[in-house]
Amino acid sequence: MKKTLLALFLIFTLFPISTSFSQERTDTGTTLGVVLTSFSPYIYKQEDGITVILGEVENLKDFPVTGVKIRAGFFDDISEQPIESTVGTTILDVIPGNSKSPYMIKSPTSNSAITTASINLIGFNSASPKQESLSIKEDSFKVGNQVTFSGSITNNGELTSDDTKVHLVFFDPFTPPRILGISSITIDEGIPAGSSANFDFNTKYDSRAVRVNVFAESNNYLANVLDLPISAPGILTKLVTINDISITDTEGNRLPDVPVDSTINIKSRIWIQYSADQASPEQPYIYYTQIKQSGEKAFVEFIGKAEGAFETGGTKIPSVEWTPQNTGLYFVETFVWDPIGVPLASKGPIALILVT
Repeated sequence: MKKTLLALFLIFTLFPISTSFSQERTDTGTTLGVVLTSFSPYIYKQEDGITVILGEVENLKDFPVTGVKIRAGFFDDISEQPIESTVGTTILDVIPGNSKSPYMIKSPTSNSAITTASINLIGFNSASPKQESLSIKEDSFKVGNQVTFSGSITNNGELTSDDTKVHLVFFDPFTPPRILGISSITIDEGIPAGSSANFDFNTKYDSRAVRVNVFAESNNYLANVLDLPISAPGILTKLVTINDISITDTEGNRLPDVPVDSTINIKSRIWIQYSADQASPEQPYIYYTQIKQSGEKAFVEFIGKAEGAFETGGTKIPSVEWTPQNTGLYFVETFVWDPIGVPLASKGPIALILVT
């Protein structure tokens, strides 16, 4: 009966829906001068159940690169091995030296079991440079429930611009910024030298976005980047991330497994970042740990919490004690909410505990 009440309590009080998806298991690896820019790319699920990862790659080299390959692993809450994986690439085919390109990677299927994802770079090739011979002109830019952008693209090069793709990318206010959305269109016909073509975007507005980039690439040319601020947005003013989880005894020693009836500490390193133009007032938080029995029904065994506050931006290490009463394999989920039950972070890392 107590376990049933705990499970009901969790469902009705501990799980308001967050607007972002889980972000753990992310690796900002580097491949010899080509790097991922963010520790926390934006991860979410589409209405059709496909999991989407949005991020950015930076080319730190002085020469252009192409064929950037990014491996994505998609995980459930149980296994340490990915249940799906795929390899994606960047939006730009050729990334100029000392420049960046967004990427969008989707899970192969609409798998409802996916809760986390990992990203790492696995390679790239050097490329012949593309001249910045395309120029983008803004004609109209409006932000409401929808974002509408009308513009034209002119080919200033000597060759026809074929397979010309124009991209609209939304950024949030943090440093480094997260990409919240990418829209792309293709100009149907080639743009002859000295000619122009019109294009239009009409896409849903994410109120956390404070900036839009518009850029283009064709088979042979690149375009300038339009960097457009969004005025008076309903922006996200703070971002909390849960970076890890550790299981130790009361003396701080990490445990490969846990003896039954022994007290352990479950800790995470949580970090808050305020947007660049915001003050950093005190932000109270509650760190929750939920422990479930492994198995098909994943019954809730324990719910604990630790309360604290961020006085300024930075890191806290909350800790929750648990004394297991039964042997078996368990997994731990972590959450950070404010005192009124609003999530401050996406669901944190998963840890497995073997009680012997």
